Amino acid sequence: MRSAWYWIREHQAGDADQSFRGNGKLTPEQEEIRQLKVQIKQLKLEREILKEARGIEAKETK
Repeated sequence: MRSAWYWIREHQAGDADQSFRGNGKLTPEQEEIRQLKVQIKQLKLEREILKEARGIEAKETK
């Protein structure tokens, strides 16, 4: 954990936008990672649904 003095010095050095990125301002890389994680979650859900549907279909054809 960084001390308050670290953030004060960084702010005074002109890096204010980078000092407090946690205020909803994601870097382009962080935003891309966030979007990719959402896509992965959606694809996993879709894959599970398809697996279940195949299992149900296989039971019905027996």
